[in-house]
This record gives sequence, structure tokens and C-alpha cells, in this order.
Amino acid sequence: MEPIAVLSAPLATDLSPLTRHLWARRIVHRVIEQHGEQNDGQDPQQVLFIVNPADLAQIQVLIEQWREGSLGEPEARVASKGPTLVDRLKSAPITALIVLVLIMIFGWQHISTDWHGWLTHSEPLWPSQRALLSTYLDMGFWELWRHTLLHFGAFHLISNLLWIWIFAGAMERVGERGAIIALLIFCGLAGNILQWWLAGPAFGGASGFVYGLAAWTGLRQTRYKVPYGVPPAVLVIMVIFMLITITGETLSPGMTGVANGGHLGGLLCGFLMAILWPVSYRGKHDA
Repeated sequence: MEPIAVLSAPLATDLSPLTRHLWARRIVHRVIEQHGEQNDGQDPQQVLFIVNPADLAQIQVLIEQWREGSLGEPEARVASKGPTLVDRLKSAPITALIVLVLIMIFGWQHISTDWHGWLTHSEPLWPSQRALLSTYLDMGFWELWRHTLLHFGAFHLISNLLWIWIFAGAMERVGERGAIIALLIFCGLAGNILQWWLAGPAFGGASGFVYGLAAWTGLRQTRYKVPYGVPPAVLVIMVIFMLITITGETLSPGMTGVANGGHLGGLLCGFLMAILWPVSYRGKHDA
């Protein structure tokens, strides 16, 4: 697209009042000095060029006002501000509550040793009774699920909180608060049961819940066009990471220290729930 010359003026003429309006309106332009042959032998001139012909009409109005001396200063543009932290918390109260509880539990772990029993209470049952359904029924929901609340390091906690904020926050924005709670309960439980079966009770973390959230948003965003706004590659990356750690643990047990059972159990449960749970939002590409 060729530039369009809209104004020619002597070099001594101040074009800044006009160009300030062009910048304020985000009109692409440029002022170029022309001398000698460029200007047909006339005195040096400064020429105002624009790029988009669609801007021509409003520029002509601005030029006329500038010539008349009635062109004031452009209105200051107020930079648009993104949502504040308070706004984000208000838009995702369930997610914020989960994050707060996990942080509080992490703090409690550093001032109390009561949680140590959570890791040892069922030790006599593993591995001799891990294949018995009665073992899990006797332990009950709380003893199996409460491992979800524990984190043994700041990095582990922060990474899980970040993923929870991304995935669960996206779900809350489309009104899936009940599903978040269900995923927290069932994916946490499924991941913990598989991890307990694989390695016993000495584990902790909300990774089963995190992988359940990833499976849920990844599948429903792709299959049902639910607009979570989560890049599809995120689920792929998380699954690849899980496969790498499983491979590492298979080749050298204890090498990664990752609770792969929690990841895998949460992921499978999340996929299952994403398929079975009713879809209240369907994108325009769904039948």
C-alpha cells in the first residue's frame, strides 16, 4: 500500500499539534522532509503521509481545524486497567477458598506434627492388604482423601496452586463451581487410592485434583467447545511430564519422588467425569 500525502508545509511550520492528534487516534503516519528534486525545485517542505485511506476523512477534518487554529490538545487516553486481585478473587470464590485452605494447611504442617499420623496410620495394611476392597472401605473417605491437603515443600505447593488457579478459575468463569468441588473430591480420592495401592500411605499433594482439572478442561474445551481459554497444549505437556516421571520411576524407583499414581488416577477420573457430567455450555460447533 502506497503512502498518501495529505499535507505539505514549510519546514518552519509546527505540525506537532496535528501529529499529537494522529498519535492519540492511533493513525499511522509519518512526516518527511523533501528537498530539491524531491520537491520540484521549490523550497524545502515537510510532507505528512498516512498509510490507511480509511483515515483520510477524519484527517482532513483535523487539518482544517489546525489551519483555522481551533485544534486543541487531544483528550488524554486513560490506560485500560486489567482486573484487580480483588476482582479476580470475587470472580472465582471457590478457587480462592481452595487455595487459601491449602496455604493454611501448609502453614499448619510447620507448627504441628499432628499430620504425621496421616502418613503412618494405614502402614500395617500395605502392601499385604492392598488388593482387598475391605481395606479401602475400612479406611474410609477421610483417611484416603486427606493426603490431598498435604504438601511437603513450597515449590510443590506453589506449582499446584498455580495450576488450580488457572484451571479451576477458568471453570468458575463459565459457571462450573459444582464441578470444581466434585473434581476436588473424586479426582483427589481416585489419585490417592491408586497412589496408596502403588506405594503405601507416605505421600501427599493435590496433584490428583490438578490432573483431574487438566483432563476436564482439556477434554470439554476440545469436545464441547466450552470456552475455558486454556491452551490445548497445556494438557499435552502435563501428560508428557507424567509419562516421563513414570518412566523414570520404572527404570529407577525413587528417582523422581513424584506420586505418579496420584497424577494418573486424577487424570483418568477427570476424563471420566468430563464425559459423564452434563454440559450446560455448548459452543457453536456442537450439534
